[in-house]
Amino acid sequence: MPRPSAMELAQSAYAAYGEATDHQNYQGLPMPEWPDLGDQIQKAWIAAAGTVALDLLASFASIRSALTPDVGDVVLVPMVPSENNGSRVAPAIVTRVWNPATINVRILSDNSVVGLRTSLVYAESLEDAVDGAAVWTWPTSD
Repeated sequence: MPRPSAMELAQSAYAAYGEATDHQNYQGLPMPEWPDLGDQIQKAWIAAAGTVALDLLASFASIRSALTPDVGDVVLVPMVPSENNGSRVAPAIVTRVWNPATINVRILSDNSVVGLRTSLVYAESLEDAVDGAAVWTWPTSD
């Protein structure tokens, strides 16, 4: 899904305001349509919507930083399927945390070999990861 532009966010916020006020402005008068607002009022809505979006992104960033792995956490790593009983992904136990995105792990592959990997870097997903790449991600709860 593409990210909305600042203008789209502002138009969405303006429409939500209208829904909440029965399409009346702060004076109780009918709200004009978006194109009829004029540049200054549109720019004000764009600034307001942009500020809310940036605040929301900042809160997501603080949540993500709270997800810094700890030693003992379980993460997922990409595998060469022939070395993991046909699976492209294996769980791994964090053995060292270098920073919020870089870790060392002990891999729990689906065979008798215990693997070690160092300096794995965080990836949002393993979907596009090359088999055996030096990346990790959090398990999902699907």
